[in-house]
Amino acid sequence: MIPRIHKRGTSFKTAHLYILNDPDQQKTANRVDWAFSVNCGDAEPAEAWRAMVDTWDNRTALKREAGVDLRGADNKTPVMHYTLSWAPDDRPSKPQMMDAALKSLKALGLEDHQATIAAHNDTDHAHLHIIVNTVNPTTGRTAALKFPALALRDFAREHDRIRLEYEAARHRQANKPPPYTRNHEQRREVMAKLRPDPKLERIRPPHEPRINRRRALEHKDVVDRMKRHAAVHAKANFVENRAVTAVHRYERDQLYENTRQASHVALAHVRERFRSRWRDLYEAQSQEAKRVGQLLDKPLERAVYVFVNSERLGNGRALTPKEATALIISPTKLAKAVERLHGRERSGMAQVEKVEVKERLDRVWRAHDVSYNNLKARQQAEAKDIRDQQKEAADEDISYNLAKAELIAERRGEIPETPPPNAQPFETDAVYAKRVRREINTAYRELYGPDSVPRIPWGERTAPAPEPTTEPQQTPPDIDAELEALKRKWAQERDFDTGL
Repeated sequence: MIPRIHKRGTSFKTAHLYILNDPDQQKTANRVDWAFSVNCGDAEPAEAWRAMVDTWDNRTALKREAGVDLRGADNKTPVMHYTLSWAPDDRPSKPQMMDAALKSLKALGLEDHQATIAAHNDTDHAHLHIIVNTVNPTTGRTAALKFPALALRDFAREHDRIRLEYEAARHRQANKPPPYTRNHEQRREVMAKLRPDPKLERIRPPHEPRINRRRALEHKDVVDRMKRHAAVHAKANFVENRAVTAVHRYERDQLYENTRQASHVALAHVRERFRSRWRDLYEAQSQEAKRVGQLLDKPLERAVYVFVNSERLGNGRALTPKEATALIISPTKLAKAVERLHGRERSGMAQVEKVEVKERLDRVWRAHDVSYNNLKARQQAEAKDIRDQQKEAADEDISYNLAKAELIAERRGEIPETPPPNAQPFETDAVYAKRVRREINTAYRELYGPDSVPRIPWGERTAPAPEPTTEPQQTPPDIDAELEALKRKWAQERDFDTGL
């Protein structure tokens, strides 16, 4: 058997279309002998890519549900594609090929992942195409694939060795080498082309440790120093961002205060302009009311007044003879009509003043919107420039090689050991980084609320247990029963309308 890993991809649908159809025209699938899916529920192989896409899209939610840390690089290439090929004169059965595919997934540590396996017959040798979703459908984590080519090589060797034990007698009678031996030679040639570095082909002795302890400790010291530099930058950036936020908030408050003062000035200006109008109107209405009061015993003068002010008393239309006669005969009705006339005039004056106030205030707030949008764009540009400068400074200072060189220089005595700002006595880099991050998270909670911390440890994400209550719990409504009742009601209404 010869395993071969292809380049990681991004589209599950394209990969499934390739292995489940013909390459020239994807409408036919003549080269596919059989196919099946693993860990995809009841989905058919042609629809298994939908379950894989759903798992990859919901990887963050799956991590939260499983309590997995969200930090780390995001998986942008979740599609893994590899093939298992047999020799041309080796004809494994379908159960043997399925068993080999499942064991290869287990050898890679992907037995719990979603996969689609397809057998092709378009070549002179039997081979399988296997597509795997590297995101775990239960935990949402990406599989830790370390040297998968070597893992598949070891699996192929063990697979051929086991099959060779069963087939050796039959091939020995035919006086020819077993096909698995030729597979082994071909596999060595393929691995030599894929990995020309001889160190990767070296088989580690059982007594050799996987990781040198001294080198591991040195690596941890370098990582801790990088965390220390990151904490220093995070604290400085937090203080700077708070200061910038305060300045921007002050600018917005000043703009709003200026607009509010301009609104008061506009309102005062309109009221001052209408002050003389209101004074003249009240004076004229007072004199008119006094004059109407003097016409109680003078019907002829009342008639003259009514006919002269007919349109005013009729609210823009001339009074009818009947209405005019009633006002001339009854001084009380005339006084009430004049009072209504004065009320309409005051309402009209108030409406004119209100319209002018609204126009001036709209003009002020339109200018405020323009100024606010300009201020917002400038503040966003300033904040982006500050973030870019902070990122550039962090990229320059936070580097594995720089941290390693700094540690080496300190241990050789070339530079003095300088503690970070506000470090406590005998505080290591790792402890300092955790303390600074905790202080920043606490400040975030105090400023913006308990749900505003960008990175909350998983131990703090668990919600507290609800307090016991003596109130009886309300049972949820029966949605199905309500839906059935509504359906029956609608059916009856339709039948009733049809009957009409």
